[in-house]
Amino acid sequence: MTEIDYALSQNNTTDSIELIGTILWNKAESLSGFENLSLQERQFIYIDIFESELNDNGIYGFFVNASGQYAHEVLKAFEAIGATENASIVDKAIRLFPELPVPKDIFNRRACMQNLKESTLNIWLELEAKLASSLEDIVSLILTYVKKHKSNFNY
Repeated sequence: MTEIDYALSQNNTTDSIELIGTILWNKAESLSGFENLSLQERQFIYIDIFESELNDNGIYGFFVNASGQYAHEVLKAFEAIGATENASIVDKAIRLFPELPVPKDIFNRRACMQNLKESTLNIWLELEAKLASSLEDIVSLILTYVKKHKSNFNY
């Protein structure tokens, strides 16, 4: 039984997600970065990064911190797992960013954000609320995605 199989065998879906996250972050560390993971593994990581940043600092924090360099990858990851509502919300947040594509470089991204309009910040807050109230079951979608692509989760 692989570590991913073990994680997927948990009775509690939250436990499964947390175990998969731990497995992938450990694997990324052993490979000197998560950029060396498979596409499917990275998509899990992008969603993990976004969810973590969103819970701590909101959409503004996501863009202003290092995580913002993955804005477009987060959108693609939500699309890949079939999270259409979340993907639509993230897409709206990205489209409000002052420069597209969202700059990878944190200093360029922060420079773009220095003159954000109050209206943009307010819409981002509304989008955060929509994400928080979404009925889309991200955990189930991710687990289904991992099961479907299990051969790409090699650890």
